[in-house]
Amino acid sequence: MIKAFEIAGYSKEVVESKFPALWNAFHYGPPPHGGCAPGIDRIIMLLANEANIRQIVAFPKNGKARDLLMGAPSPVTSEQLKEVHIKMDNK
Repeated sequence: MIKAFEIAGYSKEVVESKFPALWNAFHYGPPPHGGCAPGIDRIIMLLANEANIRQIVAFPKNGKARDLLMGAPSPVTSEQLKEVHIKMDNK
């Protein structure tokens, strides 16, 4: 992950400070996958007879859609918005 961000012009320190959710998620390497999403979490939800998928998902969100483990979503800087060509109307 650091190599990919270095190609984009970000240092390791910038990645750790500006992208903490990604840094924490990939700190120990990428999750194992075969390039497809078979919906295993939903299958397990049905097999476990759970009414809510949040009981099964590895990184569930709270009632306000925040990921407390990763601290996401987090505020963005005006420089980050400028990079992706987003203009905010602060009225």
